[in-house]
Amino acid sequence: MDLQVSWSRDTGVLVASLSGRVDSSNSEAFHEALKEGMPEGERTLALDCGRLTYMSSAGLRILLELARRFRGPGKAMGLCGLPESIDSVVRLSGFDKIIPVHESISDAVAAISSKVGAAKPHDAPEEADVEEPESSGGFQFRLGKRSI
Repeated sequence: MDLQVSWSRDTGVLVASLSGRVDSSNSEAFHEALKEGMPEGERTLALDCGRLTYMSSAGLRILLELARRFRGPGKAMGLCGLPESIDSVVRLSGFDKIIPVHESISDAVAAISSKVGAAKPHDAPEEADVEEPESSGGFQFRLGKRSI
């Protein structure tokens, strides 16, 4: 399955909805799609991960880079809707201490809005798609008998 990124705005918070998988074969394209979809000076970002099927360490690296961009006064970022397998990796690796994790888009938007004081809406692109071939590599996390 190809990775797709679609954009919307909810109460002034930019929302990137992700579907597919993020791995070493498409992580750079994923990073570029996120950068291109965010207006210059954007202060808020919620990543809706509800339709992600897999995220390798290459994808986690992109999340850390985004966290740096949204660190500081008047800026906020959050993840929401993480599938169980990705949520486990995010929490086990301690990424949830760096990037807040929320159950739903509405929870993420409320938390981000309250942190930055309801950002003013920017014009955002309707949709950005990233299409890359399936990966045959990447890192795999193992939790007990279950591979992630």
